[in-house]
Amino acid sequence: MTDKPPAVKQQHLSLLILSFGLLLGAFVRFLPTLMVGYPVTDGGLFYEMVEALQANQYVLPAFVSYNGIEIPFAYPPLGFYITGAVSDFTHMPLIEAFRWVPAASSILFTIAFYPLASTMLRSEFKGALATVFFALLPRSISWYVMGGGVTRAPGTLFMLLTLFGACKLFTQPSKKYLLLTILFGSGVVLSHPEAAMHTAALCAAMWLFYGRSKEGMKNAMLTALGILLLTSPFFATVIAHHGLDPYLNAAQTGFQSPLAWVALLTGSFADEKFVTLISALALLGLIAAFLRREFLLIVFLFLPAAIDPRSAASISTFAWAMLAAIAFADIVLPGVYTLTKKDHTDLDFEENWHIYFMKSAGVKIALSALIFYAFSGAMLSVQVYPKISLTKSDRDAMAWVAENVPSQSRFVILTGGSEAFSDSVSEWFPVLGKSVSLAAIQGYEWMPDNLFQKRMADYYRLQACMNRTLECVEEWASASGQDFDYILVSQDGLEDSENPLVSSLKESANYTPLYEKGDAAVFRAGK
Repeated sequence: MTDKPPAVKQQHLSLLILSFGLLLGAFVRFLPTLMVGYPVTDGGLFYEMVEALQANQYVLPAFVSYNGIEIPFAYPPLGFYITGAVSDFTHMPLIEAFRWVPAASSILFTIAFYPLASTMLRSEFKGALATVFFALLPRSISWYVMGGGVTRAPGTLFMLLTLFGACKLFTQPSKKYLLLTILFGSGVVLSHPEAAMHTAALCAAMWLFYGRSKEGMKNAMLTALGILLLTSPFFATVIAHHGLDPYLNAAQTGFQSPLAWVALLTGSFADEKFVTLISALALLGLIAAFLRREFLLIVFLFLPAAIDPRSAASISTFAWAMLAAIAFADIVLPGVYTLTKKDHTDLDFEENWHIYFMKSAGVKIALSALIFYAFSGAMLSVQVYPKISLTKSDRDAMAWVAENVPSQSRFVILTGGSEAFSDSVSEWFPVLGKSVSLAAIQGYEWMPDNLFQKRMADYYRLQACMNRTLECVEEWASASGQDFDYILVSQDGLEDSENPLVSSLKESANYTPLYEKGDAAVFRAGK
């Protein structure tokens, strides 16, 4: 048997794999904003919130004006402060900060995933593999590189750091890890509400597995108290202005469902393209974890669906990547080695993986092929963003509206969108067009009387009219009680197509064509 090389060689090889994967992940994260040339997809409401902070000298305002309504400024503001400060400090236009801050923050949280994965998997090699898989899973990219990633990405960064701190705190208790967990936990609470809920639940799971002792209970209570103290100035300010109503309203928008966990077993939530190799590995790793009675990872996979199904897929990706690393390191690579080498009678792959990696071309090929395959899938997945983000045609139409239509006019906006949370035209229109998008849902999470759910239903009913006639829009307006002044239609290829809605608008004596260029057209209601 070959003597075991020094441990530093093992560490160097893990670092090489990690660095290579992170570089590929960083490239994929910057690519969407380079292709789009504007904030990716969403972020209009958050843009207004950052502007409100800047205009108020970074003192938290009570309300923010957006889309014709006054929204309580109850959203955790750390991401807004970071984005505004980046813009001010670098003299970068705020709209450019909304392009680059999300992508940069999402790269940082892929790096932060490594210490958590290495600690939970008790292996630098598996931690490196898990981080590479995580960095290249489309689900770890999609919601974070968008304009709205100014809050999601920092929230996830602090979430991963908090989970790492808690894992260390419950397994190797010390004042250092206590203070770090409090600091990072406060960061996640002040960054993103859903991330805060998931963090609390997963930390509680860690306590159940690692911290059920007198010292563990004390540290858990001190952590909770410390986070409460550090975040209390923000929440005290919001509650003084609005009471608890904004948070009670927002708590009803998580799309809770008793079957939310089912999608996790299919692997589809990871959004892989081609053959879902990482998800197949993760399912194999799930079986291995169950047989080994490593139940914490299984809890990490399924618990987010019970906490908040709306964001569960993104959080379950943490465990998904780690389970895939277990399967690849413990099952696939030893199997590949034994197929190509005969000197494996005393094989201890867990301890000596680096030896066999260097000795076996098959092992090198298997790992390299999987990484490049995952990279290719990630590259394919981000090609959708130019299609679902604001085009130059959209921006030109909104600029025309801002200059030629009375401010705060009421617009029906039709895009045919199938996803209300990523309809870039509807969300950015109030910012760039200076008027009201009657079916936009953003901001209504914080409003009373289930307005958010009603707004969602209105949005989908309206977008169903995209390829129908004007009668559909008028029926929608009557049923929803929405009077409108103008209609804006935005659809890829509109200029070269015979859209029935646009045709019926042109033929109607009650609507006047005002603007038609590229993929957008504007009509005024009334003669």
